[in-house]
Formats: sequence, structure tokens, C-alpha cells
Amino acid sequence: MSANGFVKEKISILIIDDDQDIGDLFVEILNRNGFQNVRCVGTGEKGRAVLSDEFFNIAMVDLKLPDINGMDLISQLRSISPDTEFIIITGYGTLDTAIKAMQFDVGGYLEKPVSPDKILRTLDEVIVKHILKLENQQYLKDLGIAHKEILYLNDLLVNNVDALNQSLLLTMVQIDKLNPTAEQKKVLSLFQEAIRKNARLTRNIKKLQAISEKTRDNITEVDISRTFATVVNRLRSDYSDKNFEVTGNFNQPRLVLADNDLNHMITELLLMSILNDPKPKIRINVNFENVKKDKTDYLKVNVEAFQVKYIFDQKDVEHPTDLKTSTTEQEFQDLGPFVINSLIRFYNGFVALPFEAKRNILDIYLPLCED
Repeated sequence: MSANGFVKEKISILIIDDDQDIGDLFVEILNRNGFQNVRCVGTGEKGRAVLSDEFFNIAMVDLKLPDINGMDLISQLRSISPDTEFIIITGYGTLDTAIKAMQFDVGGYLEKPVSPDKILRTLDEVIVKHILKLENQQYLKDLGIAHKEILYLNDLLVNNVDALNQSLLLTMVQIDKLNPTAEQKKVLSLFQEAIRKNARLTRNIKKLQAISEKTRDNITEVDISRTFATVVNRLRSDYSDKNFEVTGNFNQPRLVLADNDLNHMITELLLMSILNDPKPKIRINVNFENVKKDKTDYLKVNVEAFQVKYIFDQKDVEHPTDLKTSTTEQEFQDLGPFVINSLIRFYNGFVALPFEAKRNILDIYLPLCED
């Protein structure tokens, strides 16, 4: 890849060299080879002034200037024009000069006296690097714009689907009041189940975005017993068609370090069983115990419910795209276990399996409030 005539016409070059003869020679060579936008100044001060007023793609800087060292000048010019590429011109090419050139990440250096071929080869290499750099910057800019558009469309889609789910659920309630036949009720039940799972998925997508933007400023003491009791009562109302029972001592206050999303975490924890357990009578047992781990006081929440090991399986998954679920486990593609883990990590808690072989028992550790 080399610079063609069209590129040469677009490239602007600034030469900063106090030797007028050298400067004129460079301008002549470059003009003769298709570079028309070339300018030469004799001091670092003039170079700063010119580059402050006008952008140049490439600046060729002499190391020995009457008013400033060339390396120092390049540092100053970079702060003025970060997209400009630099070539060092020196009359005393040494290994030290080459090392400094690499340290300063300049495109190359030219040792006087320099041949026209060497000037053009070096310039051609720097132009290729410069074009690739600009193309990469534009690509990243376009990628950023596309990312924002995708986020906007995703929010729009999720919000619309969520509104549709709520409308469908309300419609189902009204239809049920019309005394449908047993066969119709069976069809409506399947339809309602699909809507619920879809509604849960959209809620969790929105919740994941909210979690990614959370800060620990809102972490405070939350009564997990009261939160459990509140969630259970709400689910009994929302899922009155489900035959489930949640047992546990929710009367004794237990304060953990969390926030309002503890409600969502417990909701997801219970819904994993309520929506997926095939047994006619769904049982969920919850027990609490204060424990100390690594000098930290935790509340251990022991949960016995349908397939809660999925939460443990996903404890190290940092992003939903890394989730691995087999085709026989599609019912767990609702992001529930992932959301639960995300919140537990945010609360500085963790999960553990008390019995490796059992998939229905899980321990959740949440930091206790200090007395």
C-alpha cells in the first residue's frame, strides 16, 4: 500500500528546519512528486503558531532548532495537534536518535544529507500509517454512534414488548371472567404461561441495564425477612393459579446490606421454582443463619427450591452473552439466575452449594449490617 496521486493532493506537510537550503530542497522534492500542500518554517515558535492555526497531516521536525530541542517541540505540537504524524530530521544520526524516535512514536527519522528516495519512502510509510489511524478513528466513531442507536432501539423494543405483555395479561383476566369452557381454559392457560415468561424476560433485560448503572451510594440496611414476606404475598396474588407454598421464619427482622433491588432478586429466586417446577404442589423452603466467613459477618440464606443450582452454575458469568444453556433447558433462558448473581455480587455476597450432588439446595451469603 502506497500513497497515490489523489492522496498526495490531500496530504498537508509542515517542515520545521532552520536551514533554509534544506527546507527549500524538501519543498522542491515534495512538489515535484505530487505533494502540493507543503509549507516550511525556520523555528519552533513559528511551527507552533502555524500548527495552532492550521491542521497538517505530517510535520517534519529538525532536532536542532535555534529556539528549542526538536523532541521537546514534538511533545508540544502533539498537544496542539494530536492527529499529526511526525518525522525527525537530524544531521547526526545515531542509535540514540533512533531509540528516541521509537520512544516518541514518530513515523521515522531522516539523516542529513538525505536522498530524495529516502524522503519519499519514509513519507510514504508515514502516510500509510496516518491514513490507517484516521480510518480507525472514524470506524470507532461510527461504531459508537451505532452502539447508541442499538441501545435506543433495544430500549424502545423492550418497553413496547413490556407494554404489550401487560395489555395481554389484562386481556386474559377479562376473558377469564366470560366463563370459558374447560378446553378454552386450557388454551388460555398455555397462552398466559408464555406471556408471563416473556414479561419476565423483558423485565430482566431492563433490570440488567439498571444494574450496570448502579452505584453503591444507595446501599443501606434492608430487612430481608420483611422483603421475603412482601414478595411472597405479591406472588400469591399475581400467580393465584399456581399451587405453591413458601415456608420460612419471616417474622424476625434480619438486616443485610442491600438496596431496593433485593425485592427483585427474591422475586426472581422464587419465580424460578413457581414458573418451572412441574410438580402439582410447589414447595419452597427458606432458612436463615448468621455466619462468619473470612472475618466478615454474613446472613446465610438457605433455599430449597426447584433447580436453584442454576444460580450456582452461573455465579462466575460476567455477561449474558457468555451464558451456556442446552436445548433441553430453554426454560431457564429468562435471565433470572444471571440477574440474581449480578445483584448478589453487587451486594458483595456470594453463593455456595451445601450438597454438591443436589440441584435443589443453595446457600446465598449476604453481608450483615454492623451493630
